[in-house]
Amino acid sequence: MNTRLLSIMGVAAVLLFLLLFDFVSRADIHYPSDDLPRTAIVFTGAYDRIDLGLDLLSSGRVDRLFITGANRTSGLIPARFPELFDPNSEQANWIANERIVLAPDAHSTFENALEAACWLEGEPKIEEVALITSQRHMARASVALQQAIAPTSVVRVVSDPSNEYDKFQIDLIEFSKFTATWVITFLPSKLWPATEPTICLDG
Repeated sequence: MNTRLLSIMGVAAVLLFLLLFDFVSRADIHYPSDDLPRTAIVFTGAYDRIDLGLDLLSSGRVDRLFITGANRTSGLIPARFPELFDPNSEQANWIANERIVLAPDAHSTFENALEAACWLEGEPKIEEVALITSQRHMARASVALQQAIAPTSVVRVVSDPSNEYDKFQIDLIEFSKFTATWVITFLPSKLWPATEPTICLDG
């Protein structure tokens, strides 16, 4: 085996190790605390993510909630929001006064990240956000959001923490999606496999 091939294999092994380490570390459980960023971003896909966001907003641990992908595909049609989550009278006003923002166009993780990034362009004072999504989805979701909104920082908040979740038992399907996301998001966002959300075009 020649030196050049050994070098390539060595680089590939190091890259694989770094990807695995990043994948595992991003799945760590984070329990919400009082020192969360004041803005939370929910990637839709399961209602427990929105329930957690509403709990954080109700308790005053965050001030604003941006929900990306609020559409029929995710099971969340904006007009049905009150029916699905039964807000009290105060909470019902949060959409009108934009403490809750429902963005309707994202249908993928890439589009979630782009939709959030376009919204944040109109919020220049925000320097840090909390990303709320499921533990299984967190690795690739946080990579996509982090790359889309850099240099804004991302704090990861898991919506479905479970003591039974073994982060060292690698889900190969999810790891392959994470790796693809990791590679793709180093490209300019115009080259991502995503349709540009309306909020971006409006901006």
